[in-house]
Amino acid sequence: MFIAHLLGDFVLQPKSWVEKRKTQIQYLFYHVGVHAALLILFFIQDLAGNWQNIVFLVAAHLAIDSIKIGVESRWSINPIRLFVIDQILHIASIVAIYFYWTPSALTDFIAQVDWNKVCLIIIALILVIFAIPIVIRVFFSKWQKEDAFHTKRAETLFDAGTVIGIMERLMILGFVLLGLNEGIGFLLAAKSIFRFGDLTNARDTKFTEYVMIGTLLSFGLGMLVAFGLKYCLSIL
Repeated sequence: MFIAHLLGDFVLQPKSWVEKRKTQIQYLFYHVGVHAALLILFFIQDLAGNWQNIVFLVAAHLAIDSIKIGVESRWSINPIRLFVIDQILHIASIVAIYFYWTPSALTDFIAQVDWNKVCLIIIALILVIFAIPIVIRVFFSKWQKEDAFHTKRAETLFDAGTVIGIMERLMILGFVLLGLNEGIGFLLAAKSIFRFGDLTNARDTKFTEYVMIGTLLSFGLGMLVAFGLKYCLSIL
């Protein structure tokens, strides 16, 4: 079912359908029809026993995509956030089918999960993705009035620095949990190489200092959260 979803959403859905289905409903039906065909192929050996699964998943896909199109047309929402929510709902419908037919798997899964560790990981992700960017923003607030600060920000992609920081801290978290601490050094070296050209061409001491402080602060806080999480997980 999951393979059928991946094929239908990412392989067999032309970009033109994605654009046209916002104003022409038949392209939405084409897309849902592809999913229906893939599910039929998936369950081809036992269609009589799985027709309920096919109907549920097709109806759920149609409903989710219809809601997504409606939301896009009425409100201005970050497309990445909307895409993530859309995919979570699709995957949730597939998971719901699996656990509906195998309820024991759900109870076994819940029993085996260490919820204390799950809570710690969630806290770490919240710190890395949401809290640390706010801390960095507050830290740099005393330089907000600097003309050079605003000039450099105007020359970059909107919120690119924030996104890069989140990605690098997530990578640091992954490296630490996997025991690949040397990956942090590789990441820092790679970022330094990519930034070297900007800093050389800028010939701006303030910009160089801004980049260095931001990088060290992001890496430092990311490592603090990562090693703190690893320690807490080890004592549970």
